[in-house]
Amino acid sequence: MNNAISLTAVPINTAVFIFDIKESPCSGRLKELGFTKGTRVVPLHVNPGRSAAAYFVRGAVIALRNTDADTIYVSTEDCSHD
Repeated sequence: MNNAISLTAVPINTAVFIFDIKESPCSGRLKELGFTKGTRVVPLHVNPGRSAAAYFVRGAVIALRNTDADTIYVSTEDCSHD
């Protein structure tokens, strides 16, 4: 098994790859925004209230609330071919 962690646990400026997305009311929208298995994601900035963060995904910067980012599981290894 991969050492997958929640996207919110990733330190700023650390590149990771999406391992899985937990089904939730927002999971479809996250996939539309480019958060899909194997995609490289880099956390860029956490807001002052620490309730949201900005992520670099597929050439765009996208802000997510922590409640949404907690449904995205990532790994330091590219698992898109598993």
